[in-house]
Amino acid sequence: MVFFSSLHKTFWLALALFGLTGAPSFAQETRALVPLSEINQALKNIPPQSGRFVQSQPNGTTASGTYHMQWPARLRFAYHGTGDSGSIVTVKGKFVAVQEKPGGEPNWFPVSLTPLAVLRQAVRDGISQAMLTKRTDSEGVIALTLQDPTGELPGEVTLYFTRPDLTLYAWRLVDVQNLVTQVRLTQIVPTDKLDEAVFAIDYDEPDEE
Repeated sequence: MVFFSSLHKTFWLALALFGLTGAPSFAQETRALVPLSEINQALKNIPPQSGRFVQSQPNGTTASGTYHMQWPARLRFAYHGTGDSGSIVTVKGKFVAVQEKPGGEPNWFPVSLTPLAVLRQAVRDGISQAMLTKRTDSEGVIALTLQDPTGELPGEVTLYFTRPDLTLYAWRLVDVQNLVTQVRLTQIVPTDKLDEAVFAIDYDEPDEE
């Protein structure tokens, strides 16, 4: 997909936010399958957290930065840039805000236009057997590829969990144009609660609900 305006560029950033073009490799399955119910419990229990991320984008470039996450309604990625030029991408409820720089005026996009909607559905409601299109288990990693069985939400998402503790540490998104992105979380620091100010945007916001 080629974009010719700054607005389209920021929309592409929102679409590409959550994805590594090289997914983790898997050895042949060596252990019994972890029940889907246990994986869903791990998703439900994801704690508020912060840390760092590395993102590979559809054009082959790599970005990195810091993140704050309080699923299923809050996520903020701050990209490293030169000086104060780093972009900020914030998920608040049903919308994604993309700021070209900290404090900049955001462009808002519905989460429902991105494969991120499938990720949010999995975290919020749990993974149903109908969503699961592929599963790969290795000694240290479980990968689950999901789609919305109704076809209403676009694209697909693959979730990567460490084994045996079932920590969600990466996700891979494929959008409707078959563009692939993936994010890997590192230096994860769980906490009891994140300050709501972390996700604040100093502009009018759309109704989250």
